[in-house]
Amino acid sequence: MKQGRKSNLFLMELMIALLIFAVCASVCAAIIAKASVSITESRDMSNALILAQNHAELIKSGNETEGNTFKYNADLISADSGSEEAAYYVVSEISASDNGLTEYKIEVFREADSKLIYTIDSAFCS
Repeated sequence: MKQGRKSNLFLMELMIALLIFAVCASVCAAIIAKASVSITESRDMSNALILAQNHAELIKSGNETEGNTFKYNADLISADSGSEEAAYYVVSEISASDNGLTEYKIEVFREADSKLIYTIDSAFCS
């Protein structure tokens, strides 16, 4: 009789330990999933910032015209040739005034869902 009681108690302890481990594993899985989303958003923001800064420099140098849409793959290489799948696209609007002030707006979107990731509104004197 004593042997049966010890064995039942051991099984209960084992089930409780497994329950605790299962709860901890589900919490860890949720944290990892949230971290994965944060990593993706951070990578998109970083890439969008680089693309927007590059286009701002092109505008300031006079090498970019208004209304163009440029597409880039995930490695930030131009995907305008159509051979590569685009991950981002950049739209720029430029307006020059008579007093030498040039205003521009650059928007970077994610291609998959057309979500606006980053925008720059600025101006410079030419």
